[in-house]
Order: sequence, then C-alpha cells, then structure tokens
Amino acid sequence: MCGLLLLPGASPSRAAPAPAPDPAPVDFVVLVDESGSLSPQDVTAERAAASMLTLGEFSPRSRAAVVGFGSQSERGRRPVDVVCPLTRADTAGRERLSTCVSGIRPRTAAEGNGTDFPAAITQGLSMLRTTGDAAAPAAPKILFLLTDGRLDVRDSPNYGPDHDRRNDNAAKALTTAVAQARADRVQIWPLGFGDGIDRSQLDALAAGGYQTRCGALPSARPRARVTPDSDAVSKALLQAFAGARCARTSPDQAQGTVTTTADFSVTIPPVASDGSIVVVKERPEAVAVTYYDPEGRKVPLRGSAHGSAFELVGQDGPVESLRIRDPHPGTWRVHVEVLGGSAGQQVSATALWQGVLRSFIVLDPPSPAPGQKAAVHVLLQTARDARLIDPGQLAGIGVSVSLTGKGFAPVETRLTDDGRSPDHAAGDGEFSGTVTVPAAADGELEFVGHMVGEGITGDERPYRTTPPDPLSPLAGSVQFEDRRVEPGGTARGLVKVHNSGSAARTVRVVLGDAGDRVSFTISPQQVRVGAGQQISVPLTLRFAEDAPTGPVPGTVSLRDERGRPVAQSFLILQVVPRPGFLERNAPAVGVGSAVLALLALVLALRWQGRRRSRDVSSLQLILHQHGVERSRLRAPAGGGAEFGFQVRSAGGAPRLFLDDSPGRYRVRRFRDGLAVRTPDGERLTVPRGRTAALRDGLALGFADTRSTAPAPRRGPGRRSAAATARATAVPAAPDGRGRRRRSGATGAPTSSPKPAKQPYDDAF
Repeated sequence: MCGLLLLPGASPSRAAPAPAPDPAPVDFVVLVDESGSLSPQDVTAERAAASMLTLGEFSPRSRAAVVGFGSQSERGRRPVDVVCPLTRADTAGRERLSTCVSGIRPRTAAEGNGTDFPAAITQGLSMLRTTGDAAAPAAPKILFLLTDGRLDVRDSPNYGPDHDRRNDNAAKALTTAVAQARADRVQIWPLGFGDGIDRSQLDALAAGGYQTRCGALPSARPRARVTPDSDAVSKALLQAFAGARCARTSPDQAQGTVTTTADFSVTIPPVASDGSIVVVKERPEAVAVTYYDPEGRKVPLRGSAHGSAFELVGQDGPVESLRIRDPHPGTWRVHVEVLGGSAGQQVSATALWQGVLRSFIVLDPPSPAPGQKAAVHVLLQTARDARLIDPGQLAGIGVSVSLTGKGFAPVETRLTDDGRSPDHAAGDGEFSGTVTVPAAADGELEFVGHMVGEGITGDERPYRTTPPDPLSPLAGSVQFEDRRVEPGGTARGLVKVHNSGSAARTVRVVLGDAGDRVSFTISPQQVRVGAGQQISVPLTLRFAEDAPTGPVPGTVSLRDERGRPVAQSFLILQVVPRPGFLERNAPAVGVGSAVLALLALVLALRWQGRRRSRDVSSLQLILHQHGVERSRLRAPAGGGAEFGFQVRSAGGAPRLFLDDSPGRYRVRRFRDGLAVRTPDGERLTVPRGRTAALRDGLALGFADTRSTAPAPRRGPGRRSAAATARATAVPAAPDGRGRRRRSGATGAPTSSPKPAKQPYDDAF
C-alpha cells in the first residue's frame, strides 16, 4: 500500500527563518598627513574625510583607526600620533571615532612637520596585526593615506646624520614597508591633494601593496587619486573606500550652499542590503538634517521602521552618517535646514551601499558520483528575497562555483545565465554550468557559489552532498503549480516518487533556506511509497493570514531515510496582496440609484461575459514526450486572457513551469483550442483533444474544465445537439484496417503533426 505518512503527533513544519546576510567586516587605518604645509581649510577637509570613512562603514564588526603623521624632529618627537586607536565600528565605537578625529592638527617645526611615509605605513601595519579576537584575522586589511605633499624627512635623525641623504634612506625604508604590506595582504589607497604631490610616488604605493580583492574587479584594485585642492578630498576618498570595501557610491555627490532649507537626493538600488547616507556640514551647530525613505516616510534616527534598521552617529559633528540595514530601494531624500540666524552653509550628501546576495544551489543529479557530470544551478536573490532578473542589476555580476572534497584539488567552474544548456533561460537570474566530479573524489563533496560585481558580494553558503547509494531504488521530482498566492491562501504542487526496490521506502519533504518574511506550513512532511510502485502526492504550502507580501525564496527537496537527496527544486513563490473591495465586489460598485445600478450591472455583465469567454484559468496544460505524459501545469488563478510558461528539466525529466517573464511561451484561447506563441516568435495552435509538437520530441496538449459552449436551443431549422456534435467532431485517426477509430475519453490525446501557423489577433 502506498500513500502519505505524517509522524504521530507531528504537525506540518513551519519554515525556519533564514538569517539575513551580513556585510563582511574589514579592518582599516586612515593615515593623515599633519605636515606644516596644511592650511586650516586642509585640516578641516582631512577631518571630514577621516570621519566619512569611519562613520560610513557598514559592518559593526569592522575596526577602524586614525593615525596622524609628520616626521621626527631633532628634539625626539615621534613621527606618528595615534589619533583614534583601532576601534570596533559598532554604535558606541562609531561615536568615539566621530569625536576623536578632531585630534587631527598640523604640526609645528619643533614637533616635526615633515612627511614620513615609511613611519606612517609601518605604524598602520603594526595596528592591523593586532587582531583582538579570533574572527578578525580573516577580515580584509586596508590602509588609506591622505597627504598634501611628498616624502620629506630632512629634519628626522631616524634616517641618518647626513641631512642630504635622509630622503634617500627613507625611500629605501618606504620600499621595505610597502613590500611588508603586500606580504601582510594589506592594500594601500593613497590620496593626494594640492600642487605639491609626487604622483608617481603615490602610484608606486598603490601598486606595491596587496592587490587582489573582490574577485579582482578593476574598481577594487588600489590606485592613487589626486585632487587639485582639499575641497574634493571627501568625495575622492569615499570613492576609494567604496572600491576597497567592494561597495558603491551614489552616482553623484549631492552638494550645495543652503541658506534656509534644501532637499538633496541620493539613490540606493534594489540590490543593496546595507547602506550609509553620509552628510558633511560646514558648521554642525547650524544645520539640522532629516531623512525620508523612497516612499516619502520620515525615518527614525535609531531603531527599526518599515522593515529597515537605522542608526545615526556624528549628529553633533561635521560629518553625520545614517547607517541603514536592509534599505528600501529608490531615491532617498535628505532634508537640510539651516537654523535661524546662521549664514548659508555648505552641505553635501552621499550614499554608500553594498549588496550581499543570497545564493541557492540545486544540483542535477542531487548527489553526483565520482566521475559523473552534474548540472549546477545557482539562483541569486537580494536581502529582501527579490529574485534578480533586471538586466541592469545582472550586468557585470560574475558567478562561479567551487567544488572541494577529499582526494582531489579544488575545481572552479564559471556559471552563465545565457540560456544555453544546462541553463534554462537567459536573463532569469539563474546561473548554470556543468561540473564533473573528479574520479578520485572520496567522501563528502562541498559546492560553494561565488558572486562578484560592482558593489556586490555573496554569502557563499555551502551545499554539501555525499556520493549516491548505487543501490538506491528511489527517484522522484517536486513540482509547483502555483507561483502566486495570497495571505491565508495555499500554494499547490506535486511530489512524485518511484520506488523500484523490493521494500517500501519513506521520503521526507525538506525545505531549505526559507525566507524570514513569511510564515507557512508544508504538508506532507513524509511520503511512503510501496515496493515497485510509483505515486503522485499533492503538496501544499499554507500561508498565514498575516503573511507579508513579497517573494518567498529557498529550495525544497526529497530525501531518503539516510538524508540523501532524491530530487530538489528551487522554491519560487510570490505572496501577493488580496484583491481590494472594488475587485471583490465589482458588480455592486457604484450603486447609488436604480438607473445607475442597472447600467452598471449591464456593463459589468457584458464585460464579465467577454472576459469569461477569454478566461484561461480553467485550462491545464499537458506535456508529452514521445507520446508519454510528463507534466501538467494549471493556469494561474484569478482569470486573465493569457499566461506564460517555460519548459525545463527537473529531476531529469521535462517539466512545465509558470513563467511570465519576457521570452517565454505564451498561451491564450483560440476558437475551440489554444493559441501558443513560442519563444522564437513562431505561432501555432493546439486543437481540442490533440497535441501540437514543440521541440525535441515534446508535444503540448490541454484539458479544460469549462464547457466548450452552451447547449444550442432546438427550433425550426436548427440541428439537434447530437447532430451538431457529429458535424463538428474532429475526425478519428484511421486504424490499420482502413477504418477510423476514436480515442477513448480516458486515453491519451492523439498526436498530430506540427500544425501550420495560424492568424492571431494583433494583441497577441
């Protein structure tokens, strides 16, 4: 006996929340030139630039420090000053960093006001070697160097007694310090301002340190930046920080002089999972700043609201930063008000953001054996569980998968989203490729997806599997008919299991990486299939009444008694809002008087009649392969004149899936059958009771629960219903004895050659 089994006393499992991916921490030191050539304006700009970096950092696990440097005078003053010690960038730490940067100041000649690059870099490297905890050694390490001059240590006895040879000796020490930075895997990002800069020297600093970060993106490779004066220091340094941080800044820095009030706009894209809006103020006591999200809602300076978390620091200083966790995408408004009695103020606003993508991995077969080739599919979704399908967001994103295990060297494979096998469709956000498991593989395998792009990183969660049991008799598939569901509704699917063995087997239904914004239960949890039997069991996901709208990410798999995967599929669902009152009560809307009510009713009935005649919701597509039924797909609920679908492999067999994205199959009613537009633009028809050839031995038929037409009325000159049916019936196919035989009502539809192209209305 086969059937459905739930453990005694167990209820369907609730989806476990998936933790939101966190931005990776970094450790960085800002080296600030304090030489005597600095003007008061230059010092202000340096303080603002250092504050922008320390306050704009995303991760509370990052650490930042600020070091001022000059040179060592004859009187023994040290060439470096630790303005801000290495401090964790959490709430309290960022407040301390906001305050301590005020210690940056120009040195006097007696204090040593030269420019000692070697001492500054050596100090920074020493601080970055101080880890503080076990997690920090893995954090990338960065040095930012701000200077208005060039190497000059003629006043420093550290480099010998001969004044004329001190700069040469310091240049050799600088080469050694930069080589040490490369050995310690520390990047150096120099920024010079003014007309006393040695550009070639700064270029050598950038090229000499560690290079590879963020998947070797060009924007993440250190390079020197030079600005004509200190006014552009903050913007240039923030761009450098974005590159070093594998992040992005808003396209243009919003800035201007504010006399009373002004609004500045900064953009945070949909792919961003973390952001900071950094505002630089000429006089902080004269300026008040308020922030509004893309929906026009005023956001709190601390705490959570509308699905995002906020934290403002530096409000009383020259630089303030609003850190946003899980920001709403779009244009944010920064409202600036100059307090009464104050003169016009220079203000600038910039958004810094980073996207940490979730990755979901599916293998086919789910447990490849040594020497076997497997198709790898990686699906990318944002922190808000949105699937990336926008070409602008996908552009520049590179995806690869690494395979590691015992007995072989790591295997790296690039994945593509170009629609070429094994990729199912181009531009749908699902990246695919093939990996051959080395024949020497021994034991567990680990697949990890890697993502890289401008401002993009991935969470790199591993997919682990063991070699398959060669004696396992189980095979199966998981299909979902519904891709859209309302709160309180149910998404339906189908579990198919084939047991070719001589004993009954139990298969578990397992959810993986389910989103944290929805609440649902899945049933069944287990399926039991008898020896030598093949069964199909309905699968349901029931959503809570208060389930928030939005995408539902994750995977669903079938696993045997030992936990080995039998089949798996991406879980791609969308919770959509319930229809409003007008939609649910359309015939009664507008009733105010008898005449208007009657008119509205007549119009509504006529419209509904026309809509029902074209409505496809009662259709069920049937996919055949070489005359054998492989998959069924029910049209989406809610009506409509057409819907889209795609055909792709799942569990080793072709399946039908709902898909309304561009370039898919499109279906609508046509006379007494269906009209289908293929992805390549070809148009064909599927007559009732027959199939139409698609490709590769596949054919498409359909079933329809709606009656084809109302019964004709009898009267003079009219045929009977039976006569009408005989006159319009599709001729049966001839059998081998010259007679025609008819297909039974319960038999498979009769295949037909590919029909000729048919005329379509212009809307299709």
